[in-house]
Amino acid sequence: MLIEIIIIILGFILLVKGADLLVKSATSIAKKFGLSEILIGLTIVALGTSLPEVFITITSAIDGHSDLIIGNAIGSCICNFLFVIGLSSLIRPVKFKKRIIRVHLPIGIFVMFLLFFLGNTEKLGEAQTITRGQGVILLLCTLAYILYTIYEEKKVKDKEFDEEMIKDVKSKENSSITRIIIYMILGILGLKFGSDFVVDNAIIIAETFGLSERFIGMTIVAIGTALPEIITGIISAKRGEPDLLLGNITGSNILNLCLLIGLGAVINPLTFATDFNGSLLILIFVTIFLQIITTINKRNELDRKSGVLLILVYAIYICSMM
Repeated sequence: MLIEIIIIILGFILLVKGADLLVKSATSIAKKFGLSEILIGLTIVALGTSLPEVFITITSAIDGHSDLIIGNAIGSCICNFLFVIGLSSLIRPVKFKKRIIRVHLPIGIFVMFLLFFLGNTEKLGEAQTITRGQGVILLLCTLAYILYTIYEEKKVKDKEFDEEMIKDVKSKENSSITRIIIYMILGILGLKFGSDFVVDNAIIIAETFGLSERFIGMTIVAIGTALPEIITGIISAKRGEPDLLLGNITGSNILNLCLLIGLGAVINPLTFATDFNGSLLILIFVTIFLQIITTINKRNELDRKSGVLLILVYAIYICSMM
């Protein structure tokens, strides 16, 4: 058992470092070809923090672990909105931009209801199923959201990516293409082996203790793959950069639900357990709560008291899963 836990921790380390290497190397290549910083931040950086979940989804879908895929996607979203934002607001009050409140949170709520609908409309045998066709719908939603966000960013000319990353990229513009490609390959390998380590050993532990894949996906794997968001959130809060934090989390949540579940369903139709309906409703409630509380607050801020409340709710949620 100790060996499996050590391998899972190693897997999470490989996932985080692999995503970091892949994002930085891809950004370096983009800069070398003269792509705009805004476009780089919206595409590579925004998707980069979701790469651990993507690789775990691919591994799980090939092996037929539906509960792990859906549990990871929904669990990561709940972790992001409750734990990551709650923890960040304890460090410094988090200010929500009006366009996040008025546009991106409602888009997120729409995606949650869409997933709720898709998960309860099709059956294969006795089980509710997200089919390949529905997976394609979710992937199209992913593409539409990315294109809309790029359009929106170009329109308002507002940066929502890590300035330190861009500075780091600028300092490496003279790096050889060969070195950058090597880093990119190492990043992909880190993600591949990291996802294998996490999925395979999480399932072994679940079977040993009689825990369901659903529980493992929504707790251990969800928190582990949310590490990039957690780290980004803490750093952003310390630097006083709420736009990076909220843009990353809000975008990541939408991509988690559309891209991960859509990709998994296209590879292998996913069984949608009825227990996921409750977690989706909790996620919808939390999203609406964030929208309301930041709208009521004249400064559109989430203060420390609200942060404590979010973390307590997350702790209760985790305990209820046991």
